[in-house]
Amino acid sequence: MEGTMHTPSALPNRANRGGKWQKNLTRKNILPRLLDGQPETNPGSSLLSNSPGGEKDVRLKVLFCGICHTDLHMAKNDWGNSTYPLVPGHEIVGQVTGVGSKVEKFRVGDKVGVAGMIGSCRSCDSCCNNLENYCSEVIITYGAKYQDGTTTYGGYSNIMVVDEHFVVHIPDSLSLDAAAPLLCAGITVYSPLRFYSLDKPGMNVGVVGLGGLGHVAVKFAKAMGVKVTVISTSPNKKQEALEHLGADAFLVSHDQDQMQAAMGTMDGVIDTVSAMHPILPLISLLKTQGKLVLVGAPAKPLELPVFPLIVGRKMVGGSAGGGMQETQEMIDFAAKNNITADIELISMDYVNTAMERLLKTDDVIPANKQWQTTRHYKLVLMHALSAVPNKAKKRVEMAEKSYEEEHPTRAFGWAARDQSGVLSPFKFSRRSTGEKDVRFKTFIWPRMIGGMSTYPLVPGHEIVGEVTEVGSKVEKFKVGDKVGVGCMVGSCHSCDSCNSDLENYCPKMILTYSTKYHDGTTTYGGYSDSMVTDEHFVVRIPDNLPLDAAAPLLCAGITVYSPLRFFNLDKPGMHVGVVGLGGLGHVAVKFAKAMGVKVTVISTSPKKKQEALEHLGADLFLVSRDQDEMQAAMGTMDGVIDTVSAMHPILPLISLLKTQGKLVLVGAPEKPLELPVFPLIMGRKIVGGSCIGGMKETQEMIDFAAKNNITADIEVISMDYVNTAMERLLKTDVRYRFVVDIGNTMKI
Repeated sequence: MEGTMHTPSALPNRANRGGKWQKNLTRKNILPRLLDGQPETNPGSSLLSNSPGGEKDVRLKVLFCGICHTDLHMAKNDWGNSTYPLVPGHEIVGQVTGVGSKVEKFRVGDKVGVAGMIGSCRSCDSCCNNLENYCSEVIITYGAKYQDGTTTYGGYSNIMVVDEHFVVHIPDSLSLDAAAPLLCAGITVYSPLRFYSLDKPGMNVGVVGLGGLGHVAVKFAKAMGVKVTVISTSPNKKQEALEHLGADAFLVSHDQDQMQAAMGTMDGVIDTVSAMHPILPLISLLKTQGKLVLVGAPAKPLELPVFPLIVGRKMVGGSAGGGMQETQEMIDFAAKNNITADIELISMDYVNTAMERLLKTDDVIPANKQWQTTRHYKLVLMHALSAVPNKAKKRVEMAEKSYEEEHPTRAFGWAARDQSGVLSPFKFSRRSTGEKDVRFKTFIWPRMIGGMSTYPLVPGHEIVGEVTEVGSKVEKFKVGDKVGVGCMVGSCHSCDSCNSDLENYCPKMILTYSTKYHDGTTTYGGYSDSMVTDEHFVVRIPDNLPLDAAAPLLCAGITVYSPLRFFNLDKPGMHVGVVGLGGLGHVAVKFAKAMGVKVTVISTSPKKKQEALEHLGADLFLVSRDQDEMQAAMGTMDGVIDTVSAMHPILPLISLLKTQGKLVLVGAPEKPLELPVFPLIMGRKIVGGSCIGGMKETQEMIDFAAKNNITADIEVISMDYVNTAMERLLKTDVRYRFVVDIGNTMKI
């Protein structure tokens, strides 16, 4: 939409909303002149050159640059990695003014854009898979070191030089000013919608936060045919969300009745909020196997409730931008569907005031708060250098005296000089245009769950035995068959989960003990001499599996087998970590090895190394407290299966993952874990949960175990020893699983 232009005399509460810019800054007399490549009559005009430079270089004149929260954080060194002087800006659009002799994709006059990166190694797995944004050697657009050792400067400047690989075409149908924010905000929400498969027509996706990211997320999702629910703390945004942006529904996140009514209805949620906030309510909105994707990055870890992830096989993932191929795809999709950001256009000398406003809210709202009429979400900087006030011009002249002579191409921009974050005019130099550069000028769970027990309670859900009787219509079993029953004995048989062979995620799933059966009676578990179970919830135990050592597979086995399959961590040659070498962990190692996976055991106890490597056949062993060992293994694993139920940090485990790696929690700590969001976002990593498996998969697991001779390592005990065993279990004094010999030791 048409934006508002801020000049020194046009403050936020007096913005011209009709799109007619003031004086010599109107679209009519300034923008066409710049697009035609004519020099500007301002202090920076003499710095522009039309020489294309090297063979694969493109020179661009920058016209507009969006203002992002990242610019603010970097300018103020909030993340501790800023170097000064710093020229921000990574939502940059402009026009090509020169190209090298071997440039293939661009020509003079093209409308182009540059986003958050201008270089990468071009040879790693990420780069080869068009995910340059996750390259370990990615070079961000500003405040970083380029390959030649020089500092990168961003779009708050008049020209840019960028490898043509990192430049995108802007279709003619997109207005440059309103397209600029798409290069960050747009790709930040488009990419996770595509990657996490939340782009299918008819899906229900929630968007948390209605700011610079959120409003664009709504537009992209709607264009994909998705049903969109906006989730906000502010009831005042309902009209805007529904009437202007076209969202289908609106939830006030602190309204418990609204949130309760929406529980379990969404396929995914895109969370754009960067402030600290609870994510349990968002996880509760998800359907089984739903995905909460974090694209906003709170500075401190969020509280991650593990149990809801496990019992719903839900996941929390991150996403950061997109690769160059996907960024171009996003821009083309935006043009096809007429998607732009809702912006407020400002002049360069207003940038520090804009930064102050950005600090006050995640949504950019003009000072008069007339939300329904202004609809501004993003500030876009127009590099109108002729509008620089006299005081600023003096600072420009002073900057000339300390001008960097690193390279021959002079440039002009606005930079933060220190942690105050205040920006001022800055003259600097750009490197010579390299072989692949483009230059442009910038303008503008087995255990009981507390509180769920009913008494008397007969435990036991890893139950094996022999069939003694069958009903008249039983088809799968006969007297004498070896069978097993795991964690559940009933479900509704009609919901989406049941119809997808995921009875374990059925909302009416009936646990093997301590719950109510269909007839209203209480279920009792395997610490008993007999069981009666619907045949659908019984598995056949192959003859070559010993019953005692097969029993734990009905819980421990399926608990680790299912996530290895579901999260695609079962491919030969993959590298998977297993955290904890107990009842779950030792079986996880066995299954993963049988799948051809490279396995690293991760434990707090060095004493378990020999057991892991020599007895279980793991490939590697890491002591989680050994920082050197953990450091050396960073970024090497495709996935990690975390079986630990005690409180523990998960940041070290996330660090072990490759880009797009998956940390799967199958142990359930009683309290929330600390979830560091930034590492998820920067590596598009996932933290997910998994809870046993459906009946079809459980039979598949037992058959796989029989084929590969997988059993649990057990200690067989008598029934009268069970209380002692429970005490030992509390102390982890078992290797690795107790099995009660019910048939021989149960006394009536």
